[in-house]
Amino acid sequence: MSSLVNRYHCFEFVGVETEGHRSRFLYRLSGERVEPIDFTEQVDWPAALPAPDPQRPEMRQALANVHRMLGISYYKSCCPADIVLHGEPLSVAEAEFWDQLYTIGLGEFYYRNQLDPRGRVHFPRQDRAHSPLPWPLPAQEKVLLLIGGGKDSAVSHEILDAAGVAVELFSLGTAPWIKRLAAAFGEPHHVVGRQLDAKLFALNASGAYNGHIPISACIAFVAVVLALSGGYRAIVASNERTASYGNLIWQGMEINHQWSKSLQFEQAFQGLQRLLYQEPPFYFSLLRSLSELAICGLFARRMRYFNCFTSCNANFQLKDTSQTPRWCGHCPKCVFVYLMMAPHLNESRLQTIFAGNFLQDEGNLPLLEELAGLRGHKPFECVGTPEEVRAALSHLYRQGRLQGSFLQSFYAQQLEEKVPDPHGLWQEQMAVGGASTLTPLWQGRLDAYLRSH
Repeated sequence: MSSLVNRYHCFEFVGVETEGHRSRFLYRLSGERVEPIDFTEQVDWPAALPAPDPQRPEMRQALANVHRMLGISYYKSCCPADIVLHGEPLSVAEAEFWDQLYTIGLGEFYYRNQLDPRGRVHFPRQDRAHSPLPWPLPAQEKVLLLIGGGKDSAVSHEILDAAGVAVELFSLGTAPWIKRLAAAFGEPHHVVGRQLDAKLFALNASGAYNGHIPISACIAFVAVVLALSGGYRAIVASNERTASYGNLIWQGMEINHQWSKSLQFEQAFQGLQRLLYQEPPFYFSLLRSLSELAICGLFARRMRYFNCFTSCNANFQLKDTSQTPRWCGHCPKCVFVYLMMAPHLNESRLQTIFAGNFLQDEGNLPLLEELAGLRGHKPFECVGTPEEVRAALSHLYRQGRLQGSFLQSFYAQQLEEKVPDPHGLWQEQMAVGGASTLTPLWQGRLDAYLRSH
């Protein structure tokens, strides 16, 4: 790694400037005998919603949290030892939340860059009491559904629609497939634009650290601003049970690519909102008690979405992806999603979605071995557990759908003895259960949908 990163020992959260529907979040890297680097990240709020008013204390607090959250992209460039917050100091509980987010949320980043995360992050704090700010509770129930262009938010939308809940959509950025799926939902779609400072890319090119950030946490904090300006009672995510399953253990810490989709993050985020606000909007995952295998089973019954979604990450990048193929067919996401859908659909309908059979490509065998827990660790992607993969493969094997494929011998030689009870494993992975933060109201709505489907 370039000596560049060692020259900057301080990261500053300088301030927030909001005018109309645009906010600018200001940061600075500084050190001894080196010119400081000032960064400005620009966020454009949806014109269809009232502009954020920073004169309102609750909105000022929400914008301050977005400031701290988006700063993670700039902090990680050099991971300086000192963190400085301009403005009102954090309480101990707030600082502990941000310490956790900048540690566990950057776990994959630390692992890939071989940086020891232990004791690295320490947000400044004061021992002070909290007085939760009033949150204007909307008179009418209306929820904000987070969408990312994939199948999970489509299942959540179906559940909300069946429950008769008024829904509007939110995405951070608008990739072409997000637009297509939003159009299929037929609901108002609010897009927040985000423009990273170009100096960050120059810094990365000069040898700064780079890597994965907890993007779902960014989305959650931005959604709180929209909930306040738009009058939403709930912010609905579509994170599955198996998002809480990590990739590996390193330096005594579980590294989870999906940590900001996990139950641990969801609970911590809810705790922070309750600390800061009286009756804040309820942020939760509607699908927390379902596996990816079960979610795909529900999605497979909704053919109207088959041509307007993708899960391939090649379609969700900062660069223009308008000419990117819908599925690359060779990444962990493509192979995993195909495998999760295959037990629920015949070959014709799979072809409609994927325009190919990713399980017939022997080049994907190393990915399948990783996904099935036979080698290495779970890929650093939003994919499910080895148990889900084994359940799907065993189901296809028992149906005779692996005949004539290299997967027939792969399953027989490497997996069959590891799945002594295929039917039991399938039932276990398809079952509803596990911890969640659903209230009785939301649990009832989910249960009603599942009973009828």
